[in-house]
Amino acid sequence: MMRGMEKINRTAAGVQFESDVLLFIDQLAREQQRSRSFIINAVFRWYGKWLEEQRSKVETAKPERVIRL
Repeated sequence: MMRGMEKINRTAAGVQFESDVLLFIDQLAREQQRSRSFIINAVFRWYGKWLEEQRSKVETAKPERVIRL
């Protein structure tokens, strides 16, 4: 995950999208007045942050006793 203001390198990644996913990306791009690339990068950044949050919740969860007294 990116931290701070690190330099961003851009690389073309020639991927193929399924039609429903491409329609969704195009709809978001139109609504937000952004490019497909911007939307895809934003979605993956959000997902990466969400995953980190979920992992930290699991790591900090209190262990539950197996045998209750």
